[in-house]
Amino acid sequence: MARYREKDELDLAWNKIRRRVTREIDTRIMDFREELLNDALTAAWDKYAKALENDEKPMLEDEATRWIEQKLKHFLLPKLKGEVTDAVED
Repeated sequence: MARYREKDELDLAWNKIRRRVTREIDTRIMDFREELLNDALTAAWDKYAKALENDEKPMLEDEATRWIEQKLKHFLLPKLKGEVTDAVED
């Protein structure tokens, strides 16, 4: 059976730092995701409504998949690497 190892002040301090950094990154990713989804879903809804108006069958196009991949590469990768882009800044 595993036994609990008491943490010293340095272990506890590191855990607090690690937890805060992890939460900050998770929060920033959630914020970015919300902005990206807002743009993507608004555009998708407009295409969907237009297809219905034209009596067409609405469907996800390869264009949408390519658009999402392009946005992720353009905005998310540089942010993860700490680079500055024309993405919405805090």
